[in-house]
Amino acid sequence: MKGIFSMILAVLMTVSLVACSSADEKTETTAQGQEREETENTGTDSSVLIAYTREDPVSFAAEQIGNVTGGLMWEIGDGEPENFETYETVLLGFTADSDQLPDSVQDFLNAYDFGAKAIIPFVINGEDRMEELTSAISQIQPGALIRNNGLGISEENIEEHAQEITEWARNLGLDQEGEGTESSTGENSEIQTAAHGQVDAGTRQTFYLWEEGNMPSETEYTENNGGYADDPGFRPTVRTFPVPEGTEVKGAVLICAGGAFQYRSDQYEGTPVAEALSQRGYQSFVVDYRLRPYTQEEGALDLARAVRFVRSHGEEYGIDQEDIAVMGFSAGGILSGEMLLNFDGTVNGTALDDSYVPDELDQVSADASACGMIYAFYGRLSVASTDAEKFRESDLPPTYFAYGTRDPFVGEFEECIQALEEAGVSVESHVLEGMPHGFGVEGGWIEGYDQWLGSIFAEG
Repeated sequence: MKGIFSMILAVLMTVSLVACSSADEKTETTAQGQEREETENTGTDSSVLIAYTREDPVSFAAEQIGNVTGGLMWEIGDGEPENFETYETVLLGFTADSDQLPDSVQDFLNAYDFGAKAIIPFVINGEDRMEELTSAISQIQPGALIRNNGLGISEENIEEHAQEITEWARNLGLDQEGEGTESSTGENSEIQTAAHGQVDAGTRQTFYLWEEGNMPSETEYTENNGGYADDPGFRPTVRTFPVPEGTEVKGAVLICAGGAFQYRSDQYEGTPVAEALSQRGYQSFVVDYRLRPYTQEEGALDLARAVRFVRSHGEEYGIDQEDIAVMGFSAGGILSGEMLLNFDGTVNGTALDDSYVPDELDQVSADASACGMIYAFYGRLSVASTDAEKFRESDLPPTYFAYGTRDPFVGEFEECIQALEEAGVSVESHVLEGMPHGFGVEGGWIEGYDQWLGSIFAEG
């Protein structure tokens, strides 16, 4: 009897210890096989989700890919991926027995809102079926960016293809060492503030937009208990991408990547765009604005602050102070529109936060001479504004639209453009046949945008 009682007591103690441990923290295994402790609902350190089906060859490929990218590995059908909205890229692995997607993959694609996420498939036995399979993915998720650089590989002797899989994953450029703002600061990684920093126009730099302790906010954010991409200590920044030496400077462009205000899709819509435009003669600046739980208005103040920074250093950057444009992708374009509608000129942080203390930089205008809406519009998330009177009152600058015919928001773009034209705003549209939402730097739109923006600056 004593023996039975002892066994029961031991079991109860074990259950109690496990429960206490689970309540305080959870242990997550990364793709590299290392364990880390993190508090509940704090999200993931990676912007990459590796979603794969259960077959052994797919699991093997997923492991190799995970070792390179550091992405969070999740087996399709095994519960739900944590904080799905925070991932920028989904690497989707499965076995292809035909040109049709497996039922489990279809169920996964139908179950979640992929928004502007990029989907990159890696398919076992998909060598000759990639076009049909990517088309099938696109039909289910027309708003996502279905990348055309997927991997199709045979299941025979899959272990012998490890190097090929690894090289493919490395060429995606998703490895964790390349992620994040700090790794993008270039030669000078010391972060100064926009109000007091020293500009070196020939070097990539990063500047905090606000002085510590004086960032205008209406949102009280002290604990990340909602799986937000940024922790409470995040400080908005502007990152500089100088025009190469010997290239004529045409003006400046401030770029806001999209991501449904859940994340900033820098890999597709930030850094590569800034690099492409700087090569064409535009001093380029990527704005890492505030995301949820902050509001669209708070993020717009971040962009306005960045415009002021650029204008205040026009001489160092070799630009006319009037030759400054803002542009954004998806939510980043909506943010640009919010700034131009409500926070340009000398509107400062006190518009949202009475405790904000204006400084010398707030005396500089946040006006922009042009706006680029890349699969974006003036309005709110998913809903374009058609308020022609508001557009007219806001004295909006010439606006450039670029979007694809497969974008689910084509109707919103068209209605917004019509209202802008009614308000007398100069509009140019570049419609990309067959392109989805979220094409980023791809699609061939940059050349047309360059020609349009160059003419705007020349006329100004």
